[in-house]
Formats: sequence, structure tokens, C-alpha cells
Amino acid sequence: MNFMTLTVTGRQLGDVLDLTDRRVRQLVEEGVFRRDGRNQYPLRDSVLAYLSAAAKDDDDELRTEKIALIRAQRRRIELENATREATAGEIAYQDAVVAVLCCWWHLHIKPIATWLHDDLRARNVADAKVIAGNLQNWLISLRAEGEELLLAAADKARRSGIIISSDNDLAALLSRSSPGEDAAAAEPAPSRRNRKGK
Repeated sequence: MNFMTLTVTGRQLGDVLDLTDRRVRQLVEEGVFRRDGRNQYPLRDSVLAYLSAAAKDDDDELRTEKIALIRAQRRRIELENATREATAGEIAYQDAVVAVLCCWWHLHIKPIATWLHDDLRARNVADAKVIAGNLQNWLISLRAEGEELLLAAADKARRSGIIISSDNDLAALLSRSSPGEDAAAAEPAPSRRNRKGK
């Protein structure tokens, strides 16, 4: 028996290559297999042709997967670059908003130390100046800590893709509410009058 010239039937070829009769016929129609007479196929040539076709199919699938992977990576890099490319102006604007908010808070809370000093002095407390000074120092450190926390939150927002570059962006961000807030806003807030009446 000479393997180089051996011919087999379609069913035998299918058994060798683990293919159904129908798939063997499809491959004949696609031009992968060559017939030598009625339902006779050269075994060696058919096996080599099938391996070549399978490798080509694998190459096409692999190439398609690589292209999809490259596209996905390119899109991810584009998104990362877009987030990183928040201009210095946008970052400076966010930091300025944080500084203004902290300064506004500090200016509105700062009179508490003066009020406390005046009240303690009116009551003849000996350490009024020390107590008010400690409160003032605490408020200053609280402002600095608050600014650090807000700057960290702004940085986290930038990394999440939220960039505040204008007053409109800030207003839109501040106007967003969670679903729980919507439900709470629909209910009237409890007040002393409502509780006294019950």
C-alpha cells in the first residue's frame, strides 16, 4: 500500500479528519479537496489541503482577534489620554473653586472665635484669649484639612473623567442629586410646628 497514491471515500476521509460527510462535501465545493473519480479522494493531498485550510482559518481568526484587541487598546489609551489631557487651566480652575469654597467657609465661620472671645471676656473668664485663640487655630487647621480633602476629591473626580472646566460644569455637577435625595425632597421636612400640632 502506497500512502502517496492512496485514495479513500468521503466517509473514510471524514473519519481520518474527524469531519462529517456533509462537511467533506462543503470542503469539496469550496475547492479544498480534489476528487479522483466518484467519491474518491487522494488521502495525502486531502490531509495536506485540510491542514493548510485550517491554518488559514486560524490565521484569519487570530488576525481578527488581534485587530479587535488593538482597537480596544487604542480606545482605552485614547480615553486615558483624554482624561490626562485635562488642561492646566481646567485643573487650576478646579483647584481655585476648592480654594474659594474653603475660604468662603472660613470667612463665615471665623467670627465664632471673636464672638467666643467677647462672650468669655464679658463673663470675666481669665483664659478667654487663650480659649478663643485655640478655637481660631482649630478653625484654621480645619480649613486646611477641608481644602486637602476637597482637592483629593477633585483629583479623584478627574481620574473618573469628571472635569470641572467652567461654572456651567460646576453647576451641573452640584445640581445632580441621588435618587434618595429626590424622595427626601418630595416629603415635607419635619418642623417644630408639625410636631407640636400632632
